[in-house]
Amino acid sequence: MKLQEARRLADKYAALIQPGCVRLEVVGSVKRGDKDEVHDIEFLVIADDRRPRPELGDLKRYGNKIPKTMLDKLLFELCEQGLFKQVLGGDKLKKYVIVEVEGLNPFHLEIYIVRQETWGILNVIRTGPGVFSHCFVTNKSGICYDKESHHFYYGLLPDDCQYIRGETRIERNGLTLDLPEEADALAVIGKGWIEPRDRWRFAIRKEVSVI
Repeated sequence: MKLQEARRLADKYAALIQPGCVRLEVVGSVKRGDKDEVHDIEFLVIADDRRPRPELGDLKRYGNKIPKTMLDKLLFELCEQGLFKQVLGGDKLKKYVIVEVEGLNPFHLEIYIVRQETWGILNVIRTGPGVFSHCFVTNKSGICYDKESHHFYYGLLPDDCQYIRGETRIERNGLTLDLPEEADALAVIGKGWIEPRDRWRFAIRKEVSVI
């Protein structure tokens, strides 16, 4: 899909899904705008995690998918309206086919659900591109491997920091850093603000390739 059309759809569906969120931002290739064609739309959200009020007929309506949050309820209703078809319904990632987009291959909306304390780091990671995300969480003394290019790259994270992968946080000298915003997370690598479309430039390739 052309970038301009994907941005139009992203704005359209962000407006529909926003009422079920505390916070929502478009991320991924649509946010970066570094390619003319994109393959999906990605949202980073903090869900409105209030539990919907039980109603008569919920069991018949939802079956074993009774919504746990206001976001779950809203997304179920959008599927009922025929806008989306759910492909994946996890607590951290929900994936949908966008019904109005015609073509041989389904066009997906991916919704990454995070907490306020992980927003900054995951915003950087989900904005990408992938090679920059790998470098961002890898120490400068280390290297990371990019599956897309089949090359190794130097890390960007200072060696006095450690990325705790399973908990999505960064420690410095054993203390968790407070990184509530994307700019705060980027500041850790000492580069200041980097425009999303330019982040790939900071991924420095190590001259060792894998065939």
